[in-house]
Amino acid sequence: MLETSINAQTTNYLTEEQLANFIVNRVFPDEYIVQIFNLFTDVPVAAIARFQLRHGINDLELRLYYETYVKEVYPNIELEDMLYVGNSL
Repeated sequence: MLETSINAQTTNYLTEEQLANFIVNRVFPDEYIVQIFNLFTDVPVAAIARFQLRHGINDLELRLYYETYVKEVYPNIELEDMLYVGNSL
C-alpha cells in the first residue's frame, strides 16, 4: 500500500527499502523528490508508523529527515503531533 501511494504520480519507482535507506542515511535524491514528499503528505500517519516498524526507523531519524527536507515545503501537523510527543530538539 505504501509503495502504491508514494509512486502514484511518477514514472520512476521507489521501493520501501530504498525510501527507508534514504531516511536513515538522510539522503534526498532529486529523482525521488515526488515520492518522498508523497510519504509525508499523502500517506496516513498510521501507515507511516507501520513503515517505521517494518524498517527499523526510529522517531528521531524520521523527525530529522522531515525537518531537514520536508517541513518547510509541506508541513504535516498530524505527523508532527506523532513525532514530537514527549520530546523536542
